Amino acid sequence: MSALKKRREGDSGTIRKKLEQGLRLQAQDRHAEAVSRFRKVLAAQPDDKAALTGLARSLIATGRSQEAVEMLDGVAAETENNEQPLYELAQVCLAIQHYRLAEKLYERVLTITPDAPVALVNLANLLDERGEAQRAADLLSRTLELDPNAADAYASLGRILANAAQFDDAMICYRRAIELKPNSPTVYTNFAAMLESIGRHDEALKICEQALLLKPDCDATRWNLARLLLATGHIEAGWDMYGFGFACGQRLPCRPFPGLIWEGEDLTGKTIMVWREQGIGDDVIFSTCYTDLIARAGHVIIETNPRLVSLYRRTWPEATVRAETATSTGLENYGDVDFDFTAPAGMAAALLRRNLDAFPAEPRFLVPDPARVAECRAWLDTLGSGPVIGLSWSSAVKTSLRSRLYTDLNDWKELFAIEGARIVNLQYTDVTEEAAALQRDFGMTLHRMPGLDLFNDIEGAAALSACMEAAVAPSSFPATLAAGLGVPCFHYTAPRAWTKLGTDRLPWFPTMRCYALDQTTDRSALIERIAVDVAAFVRG
Repeated sequence: MSALKKRREGDSGTIRKKLEQGLRLQAQDRHAEAVSRFRKVLAAQPDDKAALTGLARSLIATGRSQEAVEMLDGVAAETENNEQPLYELAQVCLAIQHYRLAEKLYERVLTITPDAPVALVNLANLLDERGEAQRAADLLSRTLELDPNAADAYASLGRILANAAQFDDAMICYRRAIELKPNSPTVYTNFAAMLESIGRHDEALKICEQALLLKPDCDATRWNLARLLLATGHIEAGWDMYGFGFACGQRLPCRPFPGLIWEGEDLTGKTIMVWREQGIGDDVIFSTCYTDLIARAGHVIIETNPRLVSLYRRTWPEATVRAETATSTGLENYGDVDFDFTAPAGMAAALLRRNLDAFPAEPRFLVPDPARVAECRAWLDTLGSGPVIGLSWSSAVKTSLRSRLYTDLNDWKELFAIEGARIVNLQYTDVTEEAAALQRDFGMTLHRMPGLDLFNDIEGAAALSACMEAAVAPSSFPATLAAGLGVPCFHYTAPRAWTKLGTDRLPWFPTMRCYALDQTTDRSALIERIAVDVAAFVRG
């Protein structure tokens, strides 16, 4: 072997070792050291995609996200219009979630080869992620015209159609994708999620099982399975898999706190910190477990949304309640630890509510501010006499898929027709136009408390809700707040929502009466039934 060839092989081996060292340091969270290794690799091989990806990830991990973005933007500017390097660089961008540049790179590919199927599908997925569903669907339809056997295009189109509540067409796409590519666990996982959303839980369970046979360690599939098990009444099995919601990024915030997560250990004489997960609605649901947790532990610290702090402090004065800090994730950035164990609220519930018998018949209800309650009652007195009924009907997050679970204000005319009833707004979105239209077209008044911001002023929302003789609401925060206060709540939601735990009610709230609403429901009949039930209730 010539000396030159040996030297080249030696150089190549050295570069390979530097790359391996960088990846190893990165796996150990030693990102600053990893950066130097990746830079040495790129100095010798500027187009090494593994080193580019590694460097970008370590820069992000060390708080230098902008530098990572600028580096990749620079590489893209120097990359010639050649399909393969553009594809490879786009993959790097996808790996670090630099979607804007990935989109541009796929568009560049399509200027070279307009019918490139991979670029069409990947660009469609990016467009769908940022809300351009129609444009994405058009690209996928074009892909299928070019190649009727493009399994990935069918899978992506199925997801888009499912999100648009076009379930029959989505099902056709998913089944075709599986027929063409039967070994893709992601397709099974997405298909199962759609089946769950339309109430076909038994089918969804089978699809999840197939997905796990293909990829047993898929956290997204295991989270789907957890919800399905809970929804079908397999409570313990579902709770045992609940943590996969954090592992796959669907339950937030994820705060790992290595070695400190509570797994049911004895809390006598110990301090546990429990933190808010998801939105305020879920926060209130899981807060129904805090009284039990306080009884078990030496001390409980509750970290929650700042808007809920004062309400929770009044309700659980024996606990320490404080606002959550976005910087305290448990990944070596939480400063001095003042607790022995910690858990997200849902994981605490998973350990405290193992079966239906574990739900108390008379939970501790939230305690509103007495002074604010007095203000609300004084305002209500100006509206005359008669039963006071709170009404919410929608959500701030309203997609085609979620809209099936909501109604419109003017759907509730029969509620307004209850003799002597004062219908009070609990809807936290801007209802100005809807309320005006209701008054103009039907002469019906939705009473709105002046100056009360039902979204930001949770104390005010709680005080007003506490004054209601009954509340009517869909799956949104006003329903859980009213029920958490002990107000009789007439709640319409999906027939088999996982929080029902296989029952026809929400076991968390004994004052809540549930009604099933899905794509097959006769909404007019449902609303009439709820209005009749509310009228009977307030009349005693």
